Parts: sequence; C-alpha cells; structure tokens
Amino acid sequence: MPLDSQPVRIAGSRPKQKSRSRRHKDNLYGQIQETKFNRYVLHDIARYRQYLAEGGASVYSEAELKALEASGVSNRLPPRATGYYLDLAKRSEAVNNLIKARPEEMDDLSGEADPSNQLKYSPIPGLLHKYELVLLYVVRTCSSWCRYCYRSDFLTGKTGKDTASIHEIADYITTHNAKVASGEITDKPRIREALLSGGDPMVLSNRNLFDYLHGLAEAGLDIIRIGTKEMAFYPERFDDNFFAMLDLFHELHPDVMIAFMVHFTHPDEFLHVEADGRYVYNQHGRPKRNPLVQEAASRLRARSFVTLENQTPIIDSVNDDPNVLRLMQRELKRMGVNNHYFFQCREIEGHKAFALPVETAWKIHAQSQHNLSGIERSRFALSTEAGKTEVVGVIEGREELRALGGELGDALAEGLVIFRLHRTPVENLQGDLIIARRNKNALWITGYEDRILYDGRKGANEKKWGQLMATLLPVLSQAAE
Repeated sequence: MPLDSQPVRIAGSRPKQKSRSRRHKDNLYGQIQETKFNRYVLHDIARYRQYLAEGGASVYSEAELKALEASGVSNRLPPRATGYYLDLAKRSEAVNNLIKARPEEMDDLSGEADPSNQLKYSPIPGLLHKYELVLLYVVRTCSSWCRYCYRSDFLTGKTGKDTASIHEIADYITTHNAKVASGEITDKPRIREALLSGGDPMVLSNRNLFDYLHGLAEAGLDIIRIGTKEMAFYPERFDDNFFAMLDLFHELHPDVMIAFMVHFTHPDEFLHVEADGRYVYNQHGRPKRNPLVQEAASRLRARSFVTLENQTPIIDSVNDDPNVLRLMQRELKRMGVNNHYFFQCREIEGHKAFALPVETAWKIHAQSQHNLSGIERSRFALSTEAGKTEVVGVIEGREELRALGGELGDALAEGLVIFRLHRTPVENLQGDLIIARRNKNALWITGYEDRILYDGRKGANEKKWGQLMATLLPVLSQAAE
C-alpha cells in the first residue's frame, strides 16, 4: 500500500486488551512486581529549561536553546533524555553529540519518510515480517532519543505505524506457521523469532513486557529478542523486580531463549568516565567499567537462557574513529556482549546531519578490526529494503586503466564497491553480490543505483549481469578484432 494511502493513526492508540492477556491468571501476574522509576525524562525544550532551573546537568546554553526553538528542530524529533544520560553527556563529548539536538538537523530534511520501505512488509499493524524473524513495535518512546534514530517516523507518528496487539501478532504467527507446515505457504519459512522493538521495550512495565514475552512463547517461538538502549540510557531499569519477572518467564517457558539486542554506540556509555572525560585503567591495562552497566550485564549473563548482542550505526562526531570502535568491540566482548552489527546511518529524513559516506564508514570499521580476535569482530552493513547488505570490500581504482575506454575503463579507474546480501527475504538471492562503481559521497545504497554493474537483487540471471555485460562487450568486441 502506498505510504500516502496509509490510514493516519496515533501510535499506541489501539487497545492492547490487557484484560484478555491476564484473564484467569491473577496468581501468575500477582507474582510480577513493578518498580516506580524516576528517570527524570526531559522531553522538549521547555521541560529542559525547567530541569536546568532546578539544578540539572547543563548541556545546552540559553543561546543554543533559542537557536533550537527558532529552527523548529522539535518538529523533526523533540529532544529527549534522562537525567542520568545528561549527566554523562557533561563528561563525554561523544554522548553529548549523540543526544544533543542541533539546528543544522533542519538544514536538509531529504530522506525516506518510511526508511527501507518497512510498510511494504507490514501485513498487520505493529508487525514487520521479512525473514524467519518478525519485528514488533511495542511502545512509542525511549528513555532518551538518539538524534540519528531511524525510528523517528514511528516515534513522532508521521507514517501512521502503530504498536502491536499481542493477540493479533500471536494469531498471525500461529496461522502462518500452520500454513507453512501444511505446504500452503512455500515462499516463506516458519516464524521462529520475534524482535520486540519500538521505541524501547524496556520502558514498559514488567507486566506489560511479560504480556508480549508470554504471548510470543505460547505462539511457539524459539527466540525472543528485546531491542533496547536502556542499559546505556538508564541501567537502573534492570532491577530485582525485572529479573524476577524474567526468571518467572523462564520457569514457564524453559525452551525459549531471550536475546537482548543492546545498543551501545560509544565506550563512554559502559566504561567509567571521569569528570575530565578520561578512563581509569587497572594494572593490567583494563579500563574500569560503569558499575551500574556492569551489574546489569553480569546479572543478565548469569542466566543461561539469555544472550547479549550489540548493534549500532557509525555516526559522524560520535563514534567515527577506528580506535574508539576497536576499544568498544574489545571491551564489550570482555563484558560478555557479542558484537553483532555496525550499521550505516539510515537514509531517514535529516540523515545528512549525522551520516558519514558509506565508503568512509566502511574504512573506519575495517580499520577497527585490526588487532581484534575472531570472536571480537563484527560486520558492517546497510539495512536496506532488500535485506541486510554487508559491505565486504572497496577496491581502489587505477587511473591508468581509464585508457581501456568506455564504462569499463571508468569503473576500473574509479574503483569498485562490493556488497553482499547477508540477510534477504528471497531465498535464492541469499549471499549474492552487488558490484558498483565507487561513489565517495554516497550516504546510502541509493547513491550507487546509477553505478551498479552487477545487481544480485535482481532475480533473473540476465538482469543481474545486464549492465556488466553491456560494459564488457565493447572491450570484448575490440579484443576479438
């Protein structure tokens, strides 16, 4: 359905039918206790001014606040942060740049309203179904808002995406899997995993989060992922009551794994940062960790049914340094967090204020892999409409090869970029390549579309090879003469 024909609704407005989830389960839900957190969440400029007047962490000057108001930056994505994270921003330039709104975000709002055409894969509200994994939007907020957030359209309600009803989701999963088992559906696999996302599922109450976990487990899933940056934004959320709920879930569903897809963007979010921004090292050269983050990670790792995976984009003026990324990957692994993906900043509206060129980000990531062990390493990818597209190499051009003439000479002179379809919803395209002429200014795959020589996204073999063959034929014909 075209984006402009989607019904406009305010995300989170649909009834969640909590009573249906909890009917005849008073004893079960009575075991789940809640904690009243005081995150000091600051939303928009007026609330920040009030927080500042009450002695809060000073991140914006009065002149900067006036410039933000004049720019209308809140129309793109209102500034939002916890007091905990703002205090960290005072000690860390990278964290400051991650959370601090800037007027230049409004200079160029070009980009995709619906990143990677997600609505194409949304058969029911709140659900994306692309792989054997489904994604659920379960809440429309986070404790803080990263300025580069590719879910900004959902958080602000601009594209009409809504939160998921666990009952509709469970019905969809069980119906789909029954049709796969019977052979009625042959072009998609059984749904085995779900990713709870949003927003951040960890801002939900324990009972509301349990509604989704329990419902998905009863629908027969093997793995439930929880996408969260709460361990960076407000690690105190991982308290006794939360772990008691998690253990109760495991007692009921011992065969279901929980994967926490955490989102650390910079080492300052999990290492101990002194007032002057420095780290403290022990006698073995290991940096001291933030004790709140350390405790949350340790308690999660102590549970055999839990894994921790980190993924984050590479963002201008935040983590665009190979030494920073190397330290981050090494220390995350040492803390028991696997390095899952580093991503290219998505082509959201306003992305030019945050994104590095694809080839620049690739080089930073490639350099960061130096001196990392095999279990510390990660991938660099673009999360495109065609699936997770890994950048596997950039081949430098040689200007003297332009003498070959035609498009082939130009391509060899300018150099090539090699992408691989690492994750794709189309089975026979899995692992195929995209080969394009370099574009040092490209911020997304769209910057290469007119330079692609071989396109593994195209199903028919002759279509994949079409441009490359057209490029080679003049040279081959000349050689034959």
